[in-house]
Amino acid sequence: KGCAQATAVERLEVLLEQVRPDVAKLIVLEELEGTSEEDSDALVYGEIDMHDFMTELLEKYGGTSAEGGGGGDGTGRCFVDLGSGTGKAVMAAGLCRHFSHVWGIELLPCTSAIAELLIEDYVRDVLPGARPASNPLLSCAVERGDFFQPEVSSRWTRADFVFCNCVTWDQDTVDALSDAAERMRPGAIFVTVLCPLSSDKFELVDE
Repeated sequence: KGCAQATAVERLEVLLEQVRPDVAKLIVLEELEGTSEEDSDALVYGEIDMHDFMTELLEKYGGTSAEGGGGGDGTGRCFVDLGSGTGKAVMAAGLCRHFSHVWGIELLPCTSAIAELLIEDYVRDVLPGARPASNPLLSCAVERGDFFQPEVSSRWTRADFVFCNCVTWDQDTVDALSDAAERMRPGAIFVTVLCPLSSDKFELVDE
């Protein structure tokens, strides 16, 4: 018998071995050294468990479209990761059948640059054959930027599914995020890690 071909998830795991979590965290700490954000908990690097992320979150809740249809323009459901780091969650979401568009926004320049390189490898080495031709991933990107800036928040608030690993954030930052999230379309899903949104416009469906 011939060797079995690696699955898309296995190919993604191999790709992500290039940037281990401890290495990514060191890169973030180096980027912050000597800056005004050096002591900011909001910029501490957070990691996800990819298997749990894909099965417990994306597969379970990713099939929900916000009011007006996927992406708000009929082009398919959109996933956004706020503070996307090296792009791990974005690439995991790209393998999920529910999403046509996946993208992340990352403030730190080096971390964002690493994500952009990984996305290039992901599109070339992981995506081919990962999804049926009838349900392709139409776009995948990680951009450098501040998701609190109006020109950026006006884009991510149109998404159907937003993820934010805000486990170390202070309450003021969570409140600012909650205010911005209130502009999302009815029916959209917003997932946070540990810190729930401080807004009564969202219904808590799981924790």
